[in-house]
Amino acid sequence: MTLFPRLDWSILAWGALVPFFFAIQEKSLTNVFWQGMALGVAFYFFGLQWVTNTLINFGHLPVALSYGVLALLAAYLSFYLALFACVTIRLSRGNDYLFFLLAPFVWTALEYFRSTFTPLSFSWLGLGYSQYDMSAVIQIAEFTGVYGVSWLIVYVNAAIFYILREKQKSHSVVKFSCTAALIPAVCLVYGFFALNALHDEEAGQGTELRIALAQGNISQDRKWNPTFRREIINTYQDLTLEIAESQPDLVVWPEAATPFYFGFDEVETLRMQKLARKANVALVFGSPYGETIDGKSTLFNSAYFMSREGEILGRYDKMHLVPFGEYVPFRTVLFFVEKMVETIGHFGEGKEAKVFHLNNQGFGISICYEIIFPDLIRQFANNGAHFLVNITNDAWFGKSSAPFQHMSMAVLRAVENRIPIVRSANTGISGAIDRDGRILKTTAIFEKNIILTTIRTHQRPPTYYTSYGDVFSWMCIAIVFALGFMTRNKYKTEI
Repeated sequence: MTLFPRLDWSILAWGALVPFFFAIQEKSLTNVFWQGMALGVAFYFFGLQWVTNTLINFGHLPVALSYGVLALLAAYLSFYLALFACVTIRLSRGNDYLFFLLAPFVWTALEYFRSTFTPLSFSWLGLGYSQYDMSAVIQIAEFTGVYGVSWLIVYVNAAIFYILREKQKSHSVVKFSCTAALIPAVCLVYGFFALNALHDEEAGQGTELRIALAQGNISQDRKWNPTFRREIINTYQDLTLEIAESQPDLVVWPEAATPFYFGFDEVETLRMQKLARKANVALVFGSPYGETIDGKSTLFNSAYFMSREGEILGRYDKMHLVPFGEYVPFRTVLFFVEKMVETIGHFGEGKEAKVFHLNNQGFGISICYEIIFPDLIRQFANNGAHFLVNITNDAWFGKSSAPFQHMSMAVLRAVENRIPIVRSANTGISGAIDRDGRILKTTAIFEKNIILTTIRTHQRPPTYYTSYGDVFSWMCIAIVFALGFMTRNKYKTEI
């Protein structure tokens, strides 16, 4: 866990897998599987401990049962690590060089699969995110997405493993080392080149926007308690009026910031519109929305964009919902499972990655953990967004590493699409990320604050990743199948 926030020892990722690679050699597949499970459970159990805060404090589960649920989640995620070990060992058939070739492709294929293809898709703690603070390393993500960074890390680990395994057997290790170093070197050189090019492009170009990010620090137990309704509304109103003198182009409130249904509560809706006119600022804010669909009442986790004149210019409905938070997957089977959020009924899914316009600059709005899904965020950029607003409520996580992990994942979204990202979180971390992945300005967690940040948007062609998506990951999947087919009758060893 030292690889990820909050310790940020990202350098360790480049050798962390080497002991594991040694441990699974020359073992039965059963042994390999359980070693993978053991390593994964230890990693994910401690890395995702913030899950228990949500389950205990908001799901009202007993402590022991909450840790049991965490263990199940860790076991599910560990299955992919165990599968990686088995597939790589099985296909390499005891050949160290084949293991070196296969490992990065198998890892990336499985990481992509577990992040994308199931109702329980969950890319949290993907290996590439460990490098969020290594700017030169992550620039390749504009072509490969975050999965390319994961590939590079596993490639280096596998190369180190091969060198250590072969140093007593072959005189060609030095030649191999030089050859293997070419790919990381090219990626680093490109990273520095891209950073310099982006820095040069910033000078005097693009459109500058001043954006204020409000962090109300509203505890979850007060959010929908009528007793605290006026206090919550006044908090965001006061923060907005406080920053209005600085004349920001946009003020952003967090996810579900309003303790009422905007548009349904006429009194509070009118007050919001009056606030925009009084402060003379455009607003983005989160608020639940409800409508009747096919005779059934359906709720949406939504975000609104309001002009300086108090006119609603559009609404975005969250597209990727939180399983067991905003809906229950496999509901016909898990009919007994209750949601953990404090509203009634299951949330509906939004259908469109909408793009709004501010000062002639397009922007999209993502809600909460939508920011962790690369393919979803690229849809906004593909639809014409020049920057992204992310609103979230990380109060669910408590004072844990989760808000820091959440923020770090947004860094890769900025690089993948070359768009700045501004983020307003109820309890933090709120802040801004430049399109090269640099975190420009942040708040602390669990403090009431409003910060003013400046971003610069650019009219430039979309990145390769924005245009074509996860081509690199699909290539990894194809290579795994191809190598498996080519080596099926070679290197017969006892496994």
